[in-house]
Amino acid sequence: MEALEVELGRTVARVLVETAGMRRRQIGRELRRLFGGRCAAGPFRGMLLPEAASWGDGDLAPKLLGAYESELHPALERVFARAPDLVVDVGCAEGWYAVGAALRLPGRIVHAFDLDEKALAICGEAARLNGVAERVRLERRCDADRLVALVTGAERPLVILDCEGFERELVTPSTVPALARADLIVECHDFLEPGLCERLAALLRPTHEIEILREGARDPGAWPVLEKLGSLDRWLAVCEFRPNLMRWIVARPRAS
Repeated sequence: MEALEVELGRTVARVLVETAGMRRRQIGRELRRLFGGRCAAGPFRGMLLPEAASWGDGDLAPKLLGAYESELHPALERVFARAPDLVVDVGCAEGWYAVGAALRLPGRIVHAFDLDEKALAICGEAARLNGVAERVRLERRCDADRLVALVTGAERPLVILDCEGFERELVTPSTVPALARADLIVECHDFLEPGLCERLAALLRPTHEIEILREGARDPGAWPVLEKLGSLDRWLAVCEFRPNLMRWIVARPRAS
């Protein structure tokens, strides 16, 4: 009986998540109509977002609002102020950071990587929509050697890693010396490998000032456009459906 109850609970939870996802897609479509497909706030305000997504709904509603990964917004503003001369984005998905960085850093090259061909196609479309396609270079796989080769030729590179655990293959004792001049923003997938965040931070600490950010709360009341929605719809609009509490490493070169 207990096993049956557990399985029933999982089934109910799955149905609730699927139903919530369908409703958020509806909210995202309405926000797209209201905003003309552009991000309304945040570091990438004004960026046009493609209609397609490479997974789920691509967090369209939070991105249109400018709420997506708001924990990182202050760090992004600081790093953009330092004018990186190259950007490497591993796990680019639909191009939120790759295209956003190209818009914020005129003239700079962005190397965007994703194993998913659909994601690369959508990222390319996002780059075209925003007039930065000539500066967003799309590739499938970025291994440690490729990352080192890219950052070695730059003075102030920015490296963004959101690659579902593969960050452990890119931040290693052999790559850290090459990354010494790079700003890094690393989404840590500890639910795939417990303790990963602490291990990567320890590797970077000799060369970088380290800040570990935790996923925080969202205030749906901060967006007037959501005021006429019910409470659940407002929360869905800013929800990012994380599998557990997420953390990011923000690493700034000590030499800077």
